[in-house]
Amino acid sequence: MSLLKNAVEEKVSVGLDLRSEGGVLDHIDAAILRELSADARIARAELARRVGLSAPSVADRVRRLEDVGIITGYGARIDPSKLGYGLAVLIRARPMPGEMANMIAVLQATPQIVSCDRVSGEDCFVARAHVRDVAEMEAVIDRIVPFGATNSSIVQSSPVTERLVPL
Repeated sequence: MSLLKNAVEEKVSVGLDLRSEGGVLDHIDAAILRELSADARIARAELARRVGLSAPSVADRVRRLEDVGIITGYGARIDPSKLGYGLAVLIRARPMPGEMANMIAVLQATPQIVSCDRVSGEDCFVARAHVRDVAEMEAVIDRIVPFGATNSSIVQSSPVTERLVPL
């Protein structure tokens, strides 16, 4: 069987029913997600051409992917360093007993923190911040330390940038 035929017949389970009781994302939906992930501004007509459907069919599929929460939004990718934020910092944080809510509040209220995950292991949180310099990094960390311990690392490079999960 050819690779193309395998790709066309590929189905990926996503746990949500889009068209059948099987709860599968078909190869066209997967192609739509790949194209939108690469360029969210693509015109529906061009998207339709690339996936081999009519524009109304693609619009319907995109609407369904949005309705079930697979597509959660669209946005521009911004390079923080071009805006003067030359350092990316990973901050691992562990709240003191009774300070979990306060630590969450300060993480949410700190504008330099662009993402934060609650994780298992020794630390409770791993946050990513973008700062202009080491002094600003220190100020960000100083906002967190009243509520627990931190450990930070400056990001040297990102060999794997944010990308779409395998479809």
